[in-house]
Amino acid sequence: MPQQFIEPTRYDFVESLMLERTGFLDSFSVEGRTSGGMNGDKDGIILVQNNQIFITPPLSGGKPARISAVHPVVLKINWKTVTEPTEVTSADHITWEICEKPQYQITVSPDKLKVHFTLYRAEKYAWNLVNCPASFEAAVRAEPNRAMLLSTLTIEQILSSLDNRSILRNLNIPALYAELNNPTYLPVCIAEGRAPLPGKKSRLQLSLPEHTLTGNGMLQGGRTAEAADSLDFLRFPGAPFAREGEVFARKLPPEEGIPGFDVEGGILPPPPPQDIYFAAGDNARLLPNGEIAALRTGRPRICGDSGSVTTCDFPALCLITKEMAATAREIMFAGDIVVPSDIEGPMCIEALGNVYVYGNVCQSTITATGSIYISGQVTGCSLHTGLAGVHQHRLHRFSSLLLTEVGGLREAARLLAKNVESRQQSVKYGLVVMLLLEDKYSHIECLISDLKSALLCMEGTPQPGTDQLKQMLEVFTHPGQFTEFITDSVLNSFFRLLRNLCEDIELLQEEHVFINIARSHNSILESGGELILRDADAETV
Repeated sequence: MPQQFIEPTRYDFVESLMLERTGFLDSFSVEGRTSGGMNGDKDGIILVQNNQIFITPPLSGGKPARISAVHPVVLKINWKTVTEPTEVTSADHITWEICEKPQYQITVSPDKLKVHFTLYRAEKYAWNLVNCPASFEAAVRAEPNRAMLLSTLTIEQILSSLDNRSILRNLNIPALYAELNNPTYLPVCIAEGRAPLPGKKSRLQLSLPEHTLTGNGMLQGGRTAEAADSLDFLRFPGAPFAREGEVFARKLPPEEGIPGFDVEGGILPPPPPQDIYFAAGDNARLLPNGEIAALRTGRPRICGDSGSVTTCDFPALCLITKEMAATAREIMFAGDIVVPSDIEGPMCIEALGNVYVYGNVCQSTITATGSIYISGQVTGCSLHTGLAGVHQHRLHRFSSLLLTEVGGLREAARLLAKNVESRQQSVKYGLVVMLLLEDKYSHIECLISDLKSALLCMEGTPQPGTDQLKQMLEVFTHPGQFTEFITDSVLNSFFRLLRNLCEDIELLQEEHVFINIARSHNSILESGGELILRDADAETV
């Protein structure tokens, strides 16, 4: 809860006048005095007049009068606050007071960086009790007396309620004056500290030597795709590429932030900057000065997303021939994919790396956990890179869907087995799973089939654990043949293998991703990083 500085504003009025049934009360109306019983004339009576409360005791056989209060009136009978209708006699000591909302409130934000002033009312008036005719039961009310102004809130009163010197030293006096003179009745910031400035976390900075900026010259027509070496296809202008022994990146150390201070004068230290752990593959080396050198010629793949671990390797390359580009309908590869010709489509290309197309692309879907570079025009296509490429990749999409369903299957099997055992009946866990797969979770069969197809289509070095996962997929494709084998532990292993596949693909999300194309028409371009359209007249969707 925020700290509060509240000015107490309360009137105290004390009056207890006990009268006999004769005399003063005879001059007032007593229409409401009866209680409705046979002895109504013998009951006690309450009268509120001229800010005074008059009470007569009951006669023999009558009941004491009952009194209550309506906010902001606070009644005390014999020095105890009354919260509900209470019987009262001439022997009781009665006081009343007004407990109204303060004129203003000063709050300090939870982070102690701001102090707010909220004005409720600038004027303070006297309060009068509302006259009430003589009756057996009375609810005491009060209303402000607009003809009797007691005081008007001043800046000096506000300052006197602030005993914190640091807040006073940083107080925005003009803001206070403005609110008092032209009230908005909204919180107004009247003092402010300074938040600490966070530092910079450690990161990798790519170096782009001159040959990466010019590329392989294919866009200028200086070379033909047929004559190029396979690695030379990776030298798309502006795309990271390193020769053996060349420094292609630098690990920048973390930078400390700048401390701040709160409204009370306390120092606010900046959060410690995050360092990263760099893991180099077999073809990269981290030098003592923080530079990263290539141990082979190729395309460095730097992955890490927003975590504290960054990895670097040189992925495998898949070169698609013109014949394959003309006839294939889907290509999935665990590395970079190069297409040195037009793609007429429809075609689906999915890469755990970059995709390079030297030509135009029509009616196709290209998904990459890295970047997509296309020399020509994109028409009627869907391109996804970086994080978007991870989520659209079929291996990740099918495994994550199946992961959710297997988690539900395991929980349902556990509950069903427990329910059967509670009836003193034995049950085979594998049989329970089989029955669930045939009924409530029959849709898992289609998800397993989709994931098996995606794994079969994947070329290149498979992800770790995919062989075990394929075996598990076969088991749950034919659960009736493995009822003795399927246990909760086996189902948990299946769940863990699916989760590992999802996480392995997520770790292949690259840090610096692009969609780099000449033009686009009627296409969906979803980049996890930058989007570069080399033709100013490009039209995108």
